[in-house]
Amino acid sequence: MRMLLNWKLHLFAAMIIFIAELIGVRKVSILVFMPILYAIIIGGFVSYPKFKILSIKDMDDASNIFPIALSLLLVKIGLGVGPNLSMLMESGGTLFFQTIGHFLGIVLLALPVAMLLGLGRESIGGSYSLGREVNVAIIAEKYGLNSPEGRGVMGVFICGTMLGAMFCGIFMSIFVKMDVFHPFALALGAGTGSISMSAAMMSVILDAFPQYSQQIEMYTGASNILVNVLSVYAALFITLPLARVMYKFLDKFRPSSAKAGDMVESIEGEK
Repeated sequence: MRMLLNWKLHLFAAMIIFIAELIGVRKVSILVFMPILYAIIIGGFVSYPKFKILSIKDMDDASNIFPIALSLLLVKIGLGVGPNLSMLMESGGTLFFQTIGHFLGIVLLALPVAMLLGLGRESIGGSYSLGREVNVAIIAEKYGLNSPEGRGVMGVFICGTMLGAMFCGIFMSIFVKMDVFHPFALALGAGTGSISMSAAMMSVILDAFPQYSQQIEMYTGASNILVNVLSVYAALFITLPLARVMYKFLDKFRPSSAKAGDMVESIEGEK
């Protein structure tokens, strides 16, 4: 309760939100810059320790408030299931297969790569999902944002916000130029659950196939809705448990020095 009474955090949060919304959505070629990007950048400057604007205590309070704030987002997503359920059911099995590939593909590909790069338990939080707001909330509730898993998911969240739209736009441009996939399949793949990433990819597809603009927008929108609806359940019951099992298995092949580092972090976290 004490953290909720930290007036400094609420004041700075309100100011950052006001400035970010004032700037609004900006589009440069295939890149789409959302207000959340400006909020993260401004928040990074405000919380930089050398500026002494916020103390370590303020940052700890912010970490504890974060899961509470994101729980509102989970409620909002849950309330959106009912109105869109009939549309999702009528869309056929294609959307569901696309969603399964979206979730499982991230874990199966990203986690081994993350561990090869030297990450420990951070690889669980960083690879079990696309690392958007809902996924941050799940890790924050289960492990805490100060844990290795929390650092992993926050790293992906920040990088995804700042660079995700740019990379997605570039990769979609490559897929479009390959001329292998149908534009509707590309539109389905553009539904990632992230507004900025999906908008960047959809703009590339629309530019290449303007004759299918209505269908492309429909498929991308439906895919986005389905990913958002299923992401909570898929993360809780499929991808996060799978990431933990894979991590335990692959951890057997890691150097003992790396395992010792994880053990120290676990002990410090329990304290």
